Amino acid sequence: MKRNGCFLICLFCSQLLIAQKIDCEKVVSFLNEKETQIRNLNLHDPDYIPLHYFVAQGIIKELDQFRNEVIANFTICATITFNELINKYDKLKNSVQSKHDSLNVLSKNVYLIFYKKALYEYQFNNEIDGDYFLQRSLQYNDTFPDAILLKLNKLLEKKYFDACLLLLNTLYYKIQLDDEQEIQAIEFTDKFYDKLYKTGDSLVKIEHAAEALELFEILEIFCLNLPSNYCNDDYYHGVLRSKSGIYESYLAIAKAAEKRGSPEIATHFYQYAQEYLDSNPHLKNYEHFVESVPDVPTDINAPSAPPLPNSIIPEKSLATKLTSKELKEQYDKIVLEALALCIKEKFLESYNMFLEAKKLEECRCFETDFRVDLMLRELSKYMH
Repeated sequence: MKRNGCFLICLFCSQLLIAQKIDCEKVVSFLNEKETQIRNLNLHDPDYIPLHYFVAQGIIKELDQFRNEVIANFTICATITFNELINKYDKLKNSVQSKHDSLNVLSKNVYLIFYKKALYEYQFNNEIDGDYFLQRSLQYNDTFPDAILLKLNKLLEKKYFDACLLLLNTLYYKIQLDDEQEIQAIEFTDKFYDKLYKTGDSLVKIEHAAEALELFEILEIFCLNLPSNYCNDDYYHGVLRSKSGIYESYLAIAKAAEKRGSPEIATHFYQYAQEYLDSNPHLKNYEHFVESVPDVPTDINAPSAPPLPNSIIPEKSLATKLTSKELKEQYDKIVLEALALCIKEKFLESYNMFLEAKKLEECRCFETDFRVDLMLRELSKYMH
């Protein structure tokens, strides 16, 4: 019995020594690992600051657990003494706590760091980097007035007028502005109205009524929804002038088709004009409204023109890198330009523009305009 008892005690002691050796290796490995992690905590790059703030919290918890489970029960270790262990632990704990406190402050102001980086990049005309940092600033604080004002001016430069409306609503209704920001907001509001009105007015003058109407309708929303003293009846007259221009473009295409001996297309466009007038009856009271749709045959079910010959079927579109929204914008612009050329009886140029629009339809990523096929069929008669 005594021999068996001594044997069990010796076996237990040998196993304890093996376990102690394994623990020593883990202790040194753990401390080295935490030292590397703490050294890599980033206090400068705003892209990492929020993440590393939480990493620092995790390291603090691990060190606290290490103190309670390892240091409190430490006896003898061949690879590190108790004093060395305590000194290294204290050094790591102080270091990570200091960085954690700094990261805590920085993480609350990371939007401001991104904003300052955006200003720096814009100063050197690095628009892509500036746009990225500005967007990141607003992601962290979407009610930061300085970033919103900067974003508004950048959107206005690029003529993204509808996007400006959303930010203006945020600026006026969700944010408390200081005196300097209030002055900047008033200056931008004045500039936005002036830019939008003059751009729309210029488009009307060059017979791009549909594009002008989009801008004047944005201006109408702006004037109705925002506390602005800059609005008068000009924007409403702009809406009427644009709609009148669209109506007159239908009539002009119809008349050009009649002159060229194409009664089917003339009938179609007289019908479009009448439908547009019916949906906008206030045009009849507009002081510059000149004429109504003449009486035309209502039977537009005449035999359709033959399909396009193989020789003019458009090639596959190369604009595969554009988004569906960008393709739609390009498509609408081409259709409007093609219609304008048709009005001016530049049928060959108009035909080629409609072919470009047809190519873009191949993406099958937006709603197409039925006028493209109709105009291609009619115009093809003049191409031979």
